[in-house]
Amino acid sequence: MLDKGGNAVDAAVAAALVAGVIEPTETTLAGCGFLLYNDGRSGPLSADFGPRAPRAAHSRMFQLNPDAAAPSVLGISPVIDEVNVNGPRASGVPRTLLGLLSAQERWGRLERRTVCQPAIEAAHDGFVVDTWFLTSALSDLTRLRADDMAARIFLTSDGLPSGHDAPLGYGHTFGIRPRIVQHALGHTLEVVAESSLDVLTTGHIARQLVATARDNGGLLSLDDLYDSGPDIGPALTLRYRNVDVSVPRAPGGGITELEILNVWQALNERPSTSHESAEQTRRLALVLRRAFADRYHWLGDPAVVPVPQDPLLSDPYARKLAELVATGEDVPRWNDGPPWLIYASHAVHDPWPHGDGRTPPTWSPEAASPPTSGTTHISAADSEGGVVAITHTAANHFGNGIICPRTGLLFDSAMAWFNAAPGAANSISPGGRALANMGPALITDNGRSIAALGASGGRRIVSAVAQLVIAMVDGKLGPAEALALPRMDASGPSLVLHEGRAEHVDAVADLNPTVVPQTNEPFTMDFARPNIAGYTASGTPRSAIPTHAYGD
Repeated sequence: MLDKGGNAVDAAVAAALVAGVIEPTETTLAGCGFLLYNDGRSGPLSADFGPRAPRAAHSRMFQLNPDAAAPSVLGISPVIDEVNVNGPRASGVPRTLLGLLSAQERWGRLERRTVCQPAIEAAHDGFVVDTWFLTSALSDLTRLRADDMAARIFLTSDGLPSGHDAPLGYGHTFGIRPRIVQHALGHTLEVVAESSLDVLTTGHIARQLVATARDNGGLLSLDDLYDSGPDIGPALTLRYRNVDVSVPRAPGGGITELEILNVWQALNERPSTSHESAEQTRRLALVLRRAFADRYHWLGDPAVVPVPQDPLLSDPYARKLAELVATGEDVPRWNDGPPWLIYASHAVHDPWPHGDGRTPPTWSPEAASPPTSGTTHISAADSEGGVVAITHTAANHFGNGIICPRTGLLFDSAMAWFNAAPGAANSISPGGRALANMGPALITDNGRSIAALGASGGRRIVSAVAQLVIAMVDGKLGPAEALALPRMDASGPSLVLHEGRAEHVDAVADLNPTVVPQTNEPFTMDFARPNIAGYTASGTPRSAIPTHAYGD
């Protein structure tokens, strides 16, 4: 797209569209996500097409399963038969395709058909089955077999994943290259490329999606799609050291990333990375845990419930949490169970006094829903100072497992992001927005673009993005060097450390540490999978993406 005269928006959107075709294990064009853009002049802008519930959804639509055990890495909600993850009622409102193309129409330069063409070709020509797809499909066989269209596209006639009879690691080495072809999806993209975007909100593609949802017992309506366009406006920005860090304003990972950064700079008056000492490793772990305790209790859709966004990001509150971290004490009750469950009904901090004086709400759900998996991230920079960060997702591997046969679009599992229990800040509400993990970010300096970054990897995205900002701003590292630093994650019951940080494990011995070996590569999501695009000090574009979890 850049070679064709496009800008960073054209490039990032084209890549995001292709990802929606070739990465069904992670994302879908009928899913949800966020886009951030800075042109170097107007200030960071956000296009929010994040997860939203259908209007027919409600807080008691799922029956809780209190005996369910969440997986160790990403988690699912405690719902009987996991129907908030699998099947027709798991789907949120499809927003990705409309969100991406609306942003491109507003900020891009190229014709829509040009930006859509690579995705159209990927759908008709097919994508090569690789080891990641094969292992993901094998783990989701029951779901894929349950839907006729999904089985027809992703499985062979004997009900096994396409390419299952080829050796792992095949492809270029063996010359065996099975391909997943999606002609219905390709045709849908051809129609969208040549039509008004109304085709996705009131036109025949919208009607086809609703018809399939109704055929399967889903909740989607034409009213949902009519209002599914992105919310576009200024991004949410925090002054961090001598730069600005911007994230989407919508419920997502961004507000927690900013809270982490604000507490870190309150704790360390001078720039400081957590790699400098064992003490700093411990301090970062405690900063992360306290921010996640707030996240699991206070965050939801501010259009539906009171959310203390400004207090959470205020300097007095950051200083208060920094003082707690400086004591070296762990977060109270962290070891009582999964933190998303414990803190959903228990507030360990009260940010409200640092706001406008409103009385804080009381949240007391019966249970809580941990975050889900999936997600793709794209970072782009052009030669004129423009940067874009896009994170979009199916919310779960292969979404809810259902493909609309009329359009070829895979429905997502956005309902899994809500707390399935009523009485929480993030409980389901009609047309409400779920608290997503996605947390793309931009770093700017007086409007000048420095970097776009983000990650895939469920709830671990938040810790990863915050640590990358600290590495780049405090440590003054470039994208490749920042990605190469071994990270930690403190969003779950165990503090997860990469073996590159094992020298400091004694300093966090009481925080239930788990050391993840380098040999878990290349597909581990223990620390998310970020990428970065930006500029050198002289203004030359540069980028980095890990070949494994670490390294450029």
